[in-house]
Amino acid sequence: MYDRRLDAIIAAEECGSFSRAAQRLHLSATAVIKQIAGFEHEYGLTLFDRTNNGVTPTASGRALIEDARGLIRQSERSLQHARQLERTAGETVRLAVSMLRPATPLLELWPRASVWLANQGRHVSLELVSLADGPDGFMTALDHLGEDVDMTANGFSPGRREHDCNVLKLGEYPLRMGVPLSNQLSVRSGSTLHLNDLEGQRIHIPAPGVNDAMDRARAVLSAVPGVTLIDMRSYTFDDFNACAASGDLILARTFGTGIHPMIRPMPVDWDLTIAYGLFYPKEPSAAVQAFVDAIGAVLQ
Repeated sequence: MYDRRLDAIIAAEECGSFSRAAQRLHLSATAVIKQIAGFEHEYGLTLFDRTNNGVTPTASGRALIEDARGLIRQSERSLQHARQLERTAGETVRLAVSMLRPATPLLELWPRASVWLANQGRHVSLELVSLADGPDGFMTALDHLGEDVDMTANGFSPGRREHDCNVLKLGEYPLRMGVPLSNQLSVRSGSTLHLNDLEGQRIHIPAPGVNDAMDRARAVLSAVPGVTLIDMRSYTFDDFNACAASGDLILARTFGTGIHPMIRPMPVDWDLTIAYGLFYPKEPSAAVQAFVDAIGAVLQ
């Protein structure tokens, strides 16, 4: 990164002697003298006044040595930075997010997980990859983790293998009812809906077999008089738009976030929750495994 003869020049200035500089550098005095004399000859400089009592830098020598110290420090910083990048090459994990699946609970854990990783000597970067909520976007990514994206966060059924990947459970969230602002139930802001409040309502809900928690909710709602259940293939923003326009309700899995600006997620008087987890490949990269380990550590 710099002319190594500068080490000999600086050592000679600090030691006041070529021989003592040689001892510091574990070289012979002859080698140090040749390095300094060669540098002076190459650049047409006289860096030291030489006497029987030792050497002292000339004015040009002092100026060169002062600048050389800064050059060496900068070189060391540059090398340190390059080595750090070398160590962390490939240490970026890509997290898929979407409008309906923003991974907010996971992202709230990331600052503490990042500190945990740093304490372990790891420096993993997190990159968010925005995907559409349609079948060809977010849901397809779940079956191809490790390709365009490394991880994602979503609701899941702990007893059912829905996708060919690993899942780290992050928590349980209550199922709520998404109530459009155009529906009269929405005026009961802050209150809990009772099942008899839902009588006569049309409720959009994932089709049977999609999720165990949704199936439990389906069983409860099917027993409410006058309720009409409308099956959805999966959650898309179009479904929420349709409910906002029609006034239909929609079973909501909020995971601590909002779902639509014109739909209010309201609690229901039931004990139904849905598991939420971090999805990652069955054979994760070292960076992804480090990320998962860090999230697991801060969850404890």
